[in-house]
Amino acid sequence: MFILSKIFAKAWFKSLFGSLIVLFILLTVGDIINGFLRGWETKRIFIEYALKMPFLMGKLIPICTLLSTLFAINGLKAHSELIAILAGGYSAKKLYKLVFIFSCFVALFQFLNVGFLQPIANKTKREQFEKSKRNDSKYLARSKIGGTGYLWYKSNNYFSTFSHFDKSKNELHNFYMYYLSNDQKIESIFKAKKAKYYKNDLWLMHDLKIIRSLNQKDIFPKINQEKNLLVSLKEKPSDFVQFESDITTLNIFKLRKFVNRLDTTGINSNEYKVIYLEMIANCLICIVFSLFPMVGIFNPNRRNSSFGKSIVLTLVFTIAFWGIFSAAISLGQSGKIPPIIATLGIPFIFSLFIGKTYLKNRKLA
Repeated sequence: MFILSKIFAKAWFKSLFGSLIVLFILLTVGDIINGFLRGWETKRIFIEYALKMPFLMGKLIPICTLLSTLFAINGLKAHSELIAILAGGYSAKKLYKLVFIFSCFVALFQFLNVGFLQPIANKTKREQFEKSKRNDSKYLARSKIGGTGYLWYKSNNYFSTFSHFDKSKNELHNFYMYYLSNDQKIESIFKAKKAKYYKNDLWLMHDLKIIRSLNQKDIFPKINQEKNLLVSLKEKPSDFVQFESDITTLNIFKLRKFVNRLDTTGINSNEYKVIYLEMIANCLICIVFSLFPMVGIFNPNRRNSSFGKSIVLTLVFTIAFWGIFSAAISLGQSGKIPPIIATLGIPFIFSLFIGKTYLKNRKLA
């Protein structure tokens, strides 16, 4: 049995690395040519390509697992090796289990890619953005996500922090401002439950608490309460959208903590849950894609199977899956469907289809 497993494993991983190398070369050539056509410098082309690679790999890896199973089965059929494996007592169940184990290793690599490499690439791109915007008068100091899950940023004469920015309402939640005096000491603090963009540089603060005279030793701090008050800020909604891009620099574990922190405050965190759960879904998709072409083992005779037909079905499956999955992700980010359904629903449905196909063909075999 070990020899039969070794034969199938060799064919599967050979197809995996072969498809990965071919697709990798095609994407590399296309991306470099695109950079030259845009008139970019050679250095910029390769930097952009390197930063884009983790995201390209995130899409390539599931497709390569699908192709590896497809090519492995058809390669074994071409030399009648699949018939020999099945005739040697190796059941379809064992082959399914073997491919499942192989795909789990690939899913682990995908986990490292989407959970850690992609955030590192995002962080590097953010740093490149800062360098390019450093002379822009509208550009503010880099925001940072603190240990409490709040986003911090610095303007000219104040620090600010907030827990969440609602892009649909142009509204900041749990907004704090720390005004600085000329000697860079905290002069006053503004605490608002919500801050909604009004117009120009004005924001409407709701349930505002103001603490003044913090930098004066001989005066006790003054505290005022305001139900609603217009406050001038140098930032506009587009600036806060840019600040929140820092969230994509968090690895999968830190992102989970950030989402949990938002949940405890009662803020709608669906958009961030989708980002987190999509990372997990991308790993599970590797397993789904690798098992989908396994139906071919129930027809081991090469004369009764068409490789061209298998390629067409694979192409249709890939396009349909990514199309439906992308649509579900968009619906989840907009809050129209729950995040867990948006991210894991489609892989689960296709998993049920794979299971049903296996049970159906096993009875006929």
